[in-house]
Order: sequence, then C-alpha cells, then structure tokens
Amino acid sequence: MGKRVTVYNIAEELGISPSTVSRVLNNSSLISDERSKQILETAERLGYEKRPIRKHMSRAILNIHLFLPQTDNHLTHFFYNVSELIESIQEGFGEVRLNITTRVNDNNLEFLEKKKTGQIDACVFAFTSPSSELSSRLDDRSIPFLLLNRRDDTHNYIAYDIPEGMTLLARSVFYAASEPLRPCYIGFGKLPEVSRLRYETLTQVFRAENIPFDETSAFTVDELSKIPTVVLDWILENGFNAVFAFNDLTALSIYQGALERGVKIPEDMALTGFDDSPIQNLLTRRIDTVRLSIPVMGQMAGGWLKSCIIDKEADPLREILPVKYIRGGTV
Repeated sequence: MGKRVTVYNIAEELGISPSTVSRVLNNSSLISDERSKQILETAERLGYEKRPIRKHMSRAILNIHLFLPQTDNHLTHFFYNVSELIESIQEGFGEVRLNITTRVNDNNLEFLEKKKTGQIDACVFAFTSPSSELSSRLDDRSIPFLLLNRRDDTHNYIAYDIPEGMTLLARSVFYAASEPLRPCYIGFGKLPEVSRLRYETLTQVFRAENIPFDETSAFTVDELSKIPTVVLDWILENGFNAVFAFNDLTALSIYQGALERGVKIPEDMALTGFDDSPIQNLLTRRIDTVRLSIPVMGQMAGGWLKSCIIDKEADPLREILPVKYIRGGTV
C-alpha cells in the first residue's frame, strides 16, 4: 500500500497552507467557493481519504483541553467561576464521559507532542484566544476548537454582546440622572482589546445624547491597588458623577475607595460594573452590572463540540448572545 495522502501533500501540491486545506476538508465556510473547489478536486485526484475521527460513543472518555488566560493577577479567579464552566461543558456533552484538562494559554505547544496529552479530541479557549501557530496546528490535526467570550471571525466562537451590555448600563445611568451627566470610564490595561471595545461603545452612546465623553474621560489601570488612591483622585478632581468600571472587581475597588472618602453612591456618584462576577455575592449592596452566563456558554460549547466529534455534522458556530441587566443599588 502506498503512503497515505495528508493535508500536507495537498497543501504542497497547491502551494497553500495546510490549515487552509484542513478547513475546507472539514467543511469550513471561511474559504472561498473557488478555493474550496480547487482543494477538493486536488484531494480527490491525489486519492485523499479522510481519517475517521477517533471512535465516538465506543470511546470510554473524550479528551477536552480547556485553555484559560495567562495572568499574574491573583484576583482573576473572581472574574468567573471555572468549576461552573467545567460542569456546564460536561452538561453540554450529555452522557459522553470527558477528561477535561485545564491549561494556561501561554503559547507553549510542547503538550501537542507528548503521548499522554497528544491525543486531544477538542479544545475550548475561555476568555482567551489561540495563537495563529496553535490554531494552525489544531486545524492540521482536525481538532475542533472554539472561543468563549472572544470574537474572532476566523474561528468558531460563542460571545456575549459587549456593546449591548455597555449600552444598557449607559442608558440606565442616563435616565436615572437628576443633574447633568459627567461620565468616565475606568479601563483595564491587561485586556486592552476588551477594554477598548467597552470604551468605544460608551463613546458612541454618549455622543448620540450630546454628553461630553472622549479620551480625557477614560483612565486605564493595570493594578487594582491604584484605584482607591490615584484613580479616585482623578475622578474627584475632574468632577465626574458617573463611573463605568471595566468589570465588577474594578467597580468594587471604586466603591470601597469612595466610601472611605465620604462619597455617597449613588447619591454623589453613579457606579456600574460588568460581568456579574462571583465577587458580587460578598457585597451588602450589589453593583449595577450585566450578566454573562457562564453555564449557557459552557453548555452551548459542549453541545457543539459533541456534534463535531460524535455526530460529525456541526455547522460553523459564530454566536452572539444577549446580556441581561442586573439592577443593584449603585445607579
């Protein structure tokens, strides 16, 4: 028997990347019809036979790798509940047994070459995105993967409508205001893309209402320890009376700092968070926020990956989920 034709042989024949070939052979809609036709015809001419996916229901356990963001901030676990995410992914797979391995998304690809961890059925990137090299390697191996709460139209993803969330918060503060609004935004420098999107949404909303808001209305922090001092000084010196925090943890730091200085919330200053994180359960007064349901994302991810691995019939997934406004006592 001759050597089995692989995606690499097809890619070399056409002078294109193996990941492009892999996407077409796995029914991706991301490649143009003309290119897809060329790849499929070449695959047929070379005698390519798709390798059957490792036995589905007869397999005792499927191996799922869950990638989490790399961080040096010990407070990051307050952003979301990882155990809740793991449980919901399992629920999405139903009766299928899983071995879920959690990994830090640190661009280290050595795990792909190790025998014990090399057999991977699917990957989930939660609140983080794979490097181009890692995504190509996964495509080359026909390993399905998707992103949670990160939007990238070159990959499959489930994400919440961040602009909708910021718009709901902005309008809530706007309609509750009894005096001219002077809003500001406290961003988080370690997640620049996410922070920037939230700022830009506020800019659009306030511009439509003719409320002054621009780069001078934003302050970006890398460490929460700066909030009770440097950030609060900036807020008070500029006379802002509505603060939109990057997330609930940032809002909590602002809330505590304001109380220590005798600033009443919401009487003197409205305050909003984002994410409805577990930290809210520790507060006597909840901060107005928006909820991004971890279980919903996890269950959807598990269900889609199950279709990819077992049913072999999953369509590309690019799902934007609605957020829910959670009223507290800070607006």
